[in-house]
Amino acid sequence: MPYPTKKLGIVVIIITIIIVAVLGWFCPTLLSWLTLLVLTLTLAVLIWYAHDTNRIANESVAQTELEIRPVMCLYIRNLTGVSSEEVRRSIKERYAITHIVGDGIVASAYYIALRNVGNGPAFNVSLESENFIGWKYQTRFFAPKKDEHAVGIVKKPSNKIRDLSELKNEIFIVRCQTITGKWYEYKYKIIDIEDRDVEFIL
Repeated sequence: MPYPTKKLGIVVIIITIIIVAVLGWFCPTLLSWLTLLVLTLTLAVLIWYAHDTNRIANESVAQTELEIRPVMCLYIRNLTGVSSEEVRRSIKERYAITHIVGDGIVASAYYIALRNVGNGPAFNVSLESENFIGWKYQTRFFAPKKDEHAVGIVKKPSNKIRDLSELKNEIFIVRCQTITGKWYEYKYKIIDIEDRDVEFIL
């Protein structure tokens, strides 16, 4: 708290001045070294006060950043969980994880969704791993408090996923930017697509 620190510094300075005034009145020869002592003590108090004020300011900035920080979560969703037929069809055509079946590419029943559960909006959201990349986004802006959107992924560099098992143990990094321009990233490991099992990595 800044106020107790400020009051304590002022009290120390006042007491020191009073002591110097009293000693200077009764012992004039002590005045010169007492003046030096006063200046030294005053400087020490000012340095201490400046350091404490800087610490409090840094804590305030950190608290503000925490309050506006987006928190991005990654989920594996099943299309059967989408209630609207129109929305389900749109997600399947654009964002469902595709894989090769026979001679063709088929959309699976699964897709990746990102959700912002933080207090602040997320800007410029991106999704990438060592072997995969997000190439279609419903949006790259996520409003705070559970704003969720689908992301389409493809495999590097061929853009083709031969089997859903290729995603097993893949670590995806979700990057986003705060309203102040600070970047954050979150890591998620795909355990199993069909079980929709995802692990957050610290």
